[in-house]
Amino acid sequence: MSITREILDPGLVFLAAMSVSTVILMVMTIHRPFVVKIDLQREPAELALSMVLCGVVASVATGVIAGSVLVTGVATLVTLALRFGLPRLTMAGAQQLAMLPLGWIVGTAWTLRLLAEGHMPTWMMVLAAIASAFSAVWLLVSFAVALSRQALMTHREWQRPVEPADPLHPRRAPKVSIHLPCYAEPPEVVIATIDALAALDYPDYEILVIDNNTKDPTLWMPVQDYCAKLNAGRSDNRFQFFHVAPLDGAKAGALNYLMKGGFVSPDAELIAVIDADYFSTPDFLSRLAAFFESPKIGYVQTPHDYREHEESAYLTACYWEYMPNNKIEMAGLSEYNSAITIGTMCIIRKQALVDAGLWAEWCLTEDSEVSVRIRALGYDGIYLRETFGRGLIPETFEDYKKQRFRWIAGPVQQLVRHWRLYLPIRWGGSPKINWWSKLLELQRGVEPLLGAFGTVFGFGSAVVSVTLIALGDVPTLNLPTPFWVAAWLALVGTLASTWFRYRLSDCHSIRDMVLGEIARSSLTWIQMLGGIAGLSPRPLGWRRTPKFQGKAAGMRALKETLPETLIGLAHIVLIIAALTLRKSENDDVGLLVAMAAAASGIRFLCAPVMAWLSEKRLASLTADEPGEQDAVASLRAA
Repeated sequence: MSITREILDPGLVFLAAMSVSTVILMVMTIHRPFVVKIDLQREPAELALSMVLCGVVASVATGVIAGSVLVTGVATLVTLALRFGLPRLTMAGAQQLAMLPLGWIVGTAWTLRLLAEGHMPTWMMVLAAIASAFSAVWLLVSFAVALSRQALMTHREWQRPVEPADPLHPRRAPKVSIHLPCYAEPPEVVIATIDALAALDYPDYEILVIDNNTKDPTLWMPVQDYCAKLNAGRSDNRFQFFHVAPLDGAKAGALNYLMKGGFVSPDAELIAVIDADYFSTPDFLSRLAAFFESPKIGYVQTPHDYREHEESAYLTACYWEYMPNNKIEMAGLSEYNSAITIGTMCIIRKQALVDAGLWAEWCLTEDSEVSVRIRALGYDGIYLRETFGRGLIPETFEDYKKQRFRWIAGPVQQLVRHWRLYLPIRWGGSPKINWWSKLLELQRGVEPLLGAFGTVFGFGSAVVSVTLIALGDVPTLNLPTPFWVAAWLALVGTLASTWFRYRLSDCHSIRDMVLGEIARSSLTWIQMLGGIAGLSPRPLGWRRTPKFQGKAAGMRALKETLPETLIGLAHIVLIIAALTLRKSENDDVGLLVAMAAAASGIRFLCAPVMAWLSEKRLASLTADEPGEQDAVASLRAA
């Protein structure tokens, strides 16, 4: 064994063991979001113990003591450099970040060295080099994500607000104009949303309900009548209703209609946006308005959250897929002054919205897009993880996918339109947006494109590999024991990290975590499509999320996942071919291809699983007696 492998083998095992020890340190350090228990005097001992244990594992697995000692020393120095270079990190957070560059260096070098020693063909070396170059780009994205989006898992100090503010004295409370856009919504749902807003514990606000383009008057007229009923006996005309048709621009067009038409009270200083199905808590305005006493604050955003998700596996899966992003990642973005608005349960300074040019009717995510322009004016935004309102989860998997298509395509559209803002100032970039915000906005737009490229490249590489294995152009490759030890340790570390992420999101059921991961994986195909569609110069149609009680569609629902099913089956064919064509039990090339195809294919096959879970729930509702159906519908509406 060369001196190179004497370093690389222990390095591979060490880093895999480090992924496990990092999660253990996180669990010991972070008890719940923003509550960190650290003994600065014990930190050096904890780091030393973590590094030594990883070094021992590497030494035992490889039998190479000197290489294990060297790797332990290098990893310790990199971790300490990050810990003191970024003093807000916990020691576990420093370890987490240290694994990224170290993992890329060791993984790339180990792979290329192994292929060279095995006398693999040139095409395989080229594929490995391309994959390494791609992973280097992904490394930059991953580092930004780990430092910001995962801040709740890695930080010990917070510089920006993490809790709601105390209510203002009524005389100091600015007037808020609440905008509630709706289109073809169940009137009982919209009325219940209005009732929740009517119960707000806040002295000065108005509610503007705008229904755009709904053709059926039985849907919007009851809401109009209810607003008139609430206004009876009031002198301030607090509840106003508008029905406008035709009106272009979807939700953004409706919101702009209110702003441009002069319907907003002149003395309103803040604009709140609430979706038609969101039931707000009474303290929604009172605990957030105080942030706007600072003239720097342009908007405050609170999480998307949902109600009545416990009734089925499908709704539970969707709910816990949403939550890590809403409860962990978005709060981390706020710490790096990169908070975005996400369409509902948000409050925006009216002057900032007007100065930014109002809502973008060309963008599928008009909500997050406007936050870019507001920050470009010099304002800051805040995201708080505390829930102030809950809405309804899409009834069908098809609607769930349509929603995600918007959420993925929109940020790509933003990148295409606003990329110049994210450049360095010397190259014409915005002087008001800080460099962290620029980097993270680039990451939001580029991430789905990189994900799509990685999936396509991986599938193509598997097809090429199986073809050449069948032609006999691939020599036998026997992977050493350190690889398998590292693979199992890395799997344990990944599962542990996923568990901890869900736990910080307030999920404590392994079943719910598994369902959340199934839902996350099921969106792979639609996220690829959304990322690519966002590059199109042509306008993309805005598809609303229906709020009506869904109906079972039988095989039609499964047909909606036909692309994912076919791609998943293609991966299964690759797995079978790769394992069948193995030259011997000691030939691991085919096994590696099969493992990679399995990891990729299972994500696509999660889509028909989600469609089946959705149909199972809807079929059970359809099978109920009419009275029971009405009761279920009323329950979800209330």
